[in-house]
Amino acid sequence: MIYNLKYKKQNQLGKVLLEKEGEIVINIDEFQLKGKGASDIGEKIQFSNIKEWRVRDNYVTFTTIQKEKYTLNNLGNIFNDFLHDFVSARNDFLMKALFMTDGEFVAEFDADYEIFSKYEKSLSRGGAKLKLYERSIVIVPFERDAFSISLNFLKKIDIDEEFYEIHLQLDQGFVIHFKKLGTNFEEFNSQMEQLQQRMYQDTIDKLKDILLDYDSSTLIKLGYEMKRGKAVNTKKITKINKELLDSMQQIVIHDDLAKKHFEYFKKLADPEHIYFGISPEPPKHQPKEMNCPYSTWYFMGIPDKNIVIAEITNGGYRGVYLFKIIMEKGEPKEKVEEKLLEVNQALLKMKFVTTAFYKDKRELRRSIYRFALRKLPYLRLLRRSYVGRLTPFNEIDWDKRISDIFKKAELK
Repeated sequence: MIYNLKYKKQNQLGKVLLEKEGEIVINIDEFQLKGKGASDIGEKIQFSNIKEWRVRDNYVTFTTIQKEKYTLNNLGNIFNDFLHDFVSARNDFLMKALFMTDGEFVAEFDADYEIFSKYEKSLSRGGAKLKLYERSIVIVPFERDAFSISLNFLKKIDIDEEFYEIHLQLDQGFVIHFKKLGTNFEEFNSQMEQLQQRMYQDTIDKLKDILLDYDSSTLIKLGYEMKRGKAVNTKKITKINKELLDSMQQIVIHDDLAKKHFEYFKKLADPEHIYFGISPEPPKHQPKEMNCPYSTWYFMGIPDKNIVIAEITNGGYRGVYLFKIIMEKGEPKEKVEEKLLEVNQALLKMKFVTTAFYKDKRELRRSIYRFALRKLPYLRLLRRSYVGRLTPFNEIDWDKRISDIFKKAELK
């Protein structure tokens, strides 16, 4: 896709570095800006290199991570065509780079959307394509960056049949409204209902192979809480079935190393904040001698130490990961659930590969996670809050290591 235009490049102080008439060539993961004439080779800009961008009065401006600012204009009556192609290419890149699609593609709809924060502040709105996948919804705005919703963390769907609107409440506190679905309103509702039913049924079918001694009623209740990968509070597990907690604990805490860690941290943890997780998704990476058909882990909140822990107990990235609770006000105990939800979301998004939680950015500059480190808010926060890990290979000087980690997590 090629468009003729004018473009200007400025440094972070606003000084104009160059200003040309030329063209933009839009490709899959990048675009090229070049002036007129065969001798002008121009410069290629990766979509991953764009820090932020906006549209105003037929101008597109964007800044790069190097703090250079570009302005694109003079497209005349083909501006909307250019904007469509530019945004589509950018969003195709984002969908891949930020792991937005989960499962097979199902359907696509045009609609208006508006997303609100948990404090009821409008964050973004406009027209968009709603792309449904087996386990996620990808919202692809016509003039903004795409973002996704995991069905694992979809708390509630309200359908307003009078005004033909759909309201989604997420576990993270966000609320998203879909409007102007037109004649596709009923079809969208039907597809969403089928996706949720399929997710629950698939979870229950997998649980039948793992928890062999339990009836369908118990597994249905557990499947509703797990939603194919959410850790479940031990109090909720006990309410579902008193014997279920012991069974899940035996599956998750299945060897001496996990038992050692679990018993140690359980003495420090808040009993209200102990969770067990069993995902029907196998770990993405695991040693050849292993063949784990599902993933297992547990969470604990230790508010007295301002810390939460997550231990992955099978697969290739097993170990205890410890994170401090970062907050502006309040008490750690009030923030434990929010922090554990953040960890759970990251584990599922990364398919239980944990290197993006703690490795230096320089080590990850060639990895598939390099762009996610900048663009996924919960991953950025998780990296900021990481204080240490304990693996089967670094248990020497246990007491000293734990003491150092707790000291890092102390409230200042």
